[in-house]
Amino acid sequence: MKRFTILMIAALAVTLPVAAQAQQIFDFLGQTLLPTGVGGSLTMYSVVNDPAPADTPLPLDFANFDYTLVIADLVLEVDASPQEYSGGTITIFEDAGTTADYALPGTFFDGTAILSGTFVYLDRTMFTATLGSAIGEVDWTGGTRVGDIAPQDQTGWPFFSGINALASQVVDGYDERWDGKVEPYEPIVPNETSSWGAVKTLY
Repeated sequence: MKRFTILMIAALAVTLPVAAQAQQIFDFLGQTLLPTGVGGSLTMYSVVNDPAPADTPLPLDFANFDYTLVIADLVLEVDASPQEYSGGTITIFEDAGTTADYALPGTFFDGTAILSGTFVYLDRTMFTATLGSAIGEVDWTGGTRVGDIAPQDQTGWPFFSGINALASQVVDGYDERWDGKVEPYEPIVPNETSSWGAVKTLY
């Protein structure tokens, strides 16, 4: 039921104007390597884009840093429709130096891991031979900025991606292009603690 709810939210998000949603998203575009069978792992390397006019859940400095999102060790458990994956990590990196290059996968994770987490699940469905979608759920558990998110806001983030396997969209050596987002169910506020003096000034 929870997976169906996330799918419906993702579908609505695609059809509504971004400005009307006032949403916070990590928007990514990347290339994916698929497992050859059950027990194999899915990997994705992607670039995080400025989602303006929407916001990112945490303030990011796109003028001075590159941001990448990497999925690793996502294990294929059921090879059906949909394919069911479990485990796996998702990490957002901040890098002031190396530009991400799909021919050099290491350039996607040579920065600072500002957020890292795990997948509760991920389902991949192909509607045609070349078009499909992936939906899942993410819990953030680490990274240098995980403390900027209140503990109650760190779990249960919907993950959604459109899938395109057309040869014109896929970089050599990869299997699919993923264009998607990971977002909180509702906008989050910074995990800030106020001093007693700051609280008293409110009265």
